[in-house]
Amino acid sequence: MSALMDFLLRNAGNKGIMATLRCGLVENTQMRAWPLLARFDGMGGTQRARAVRTVAGLFAVHPENCLEGNMGTVCRRLCGSDEKPWEVGENGSAAPGPVGRRFMHMLNADREEICDRVCRFVRQAGSRGIAVNYAALERDLTDWPRAREAWAAEFWAPVKEGGEEEEGGVR
Repeated sequence: MSALMDFLLRNAGNKGIMATLRCGLVENTQMRAWPLLARFDGMGGTQRARAVRTVAGLFAVHPENCLEGNMGTVCRRLCGSDEKPWEVGENGSAAPGPVGRRFMHMLNADREEICDRVCRFVRQAGSRGIAVNYAALERDLTDWPRAREAWAAEFWAPVKEGGEEEEGGVR
């Protein structure tokens, strides 16, 4: 576990710290979070700094953490039972569903855009009670775009007959 995740988990119940960390998600107020995030390289315009501010702020918004999966897993769970990640239309053509389209838009993000695009999905996951693997998210955002294929593999994992996901997919 990273030092950032250790800090976040230890302080999850501290409302003052969580409020300060949420400031890191907004450009005009991110400097309020710097005193807490400086020791984790959370200051400045580097990809690491953006990843630290994003993960800390999102954890403060939605502190439901898990230890498995990645953002592809979270997005797959956001599809719910009424949407498949990839839908076949009446004319037989395949097209992504609403979450699938937004997911593809997120995968297409460059290093400067990915943190903002991830925020929308994590906020939606929070509203639906879906846990997020913040340790993996921190690694993935720091090294973006390395995580694209892993996220896509989780999102588009094959579905077994009867609706259960295959090994390696979401359960």
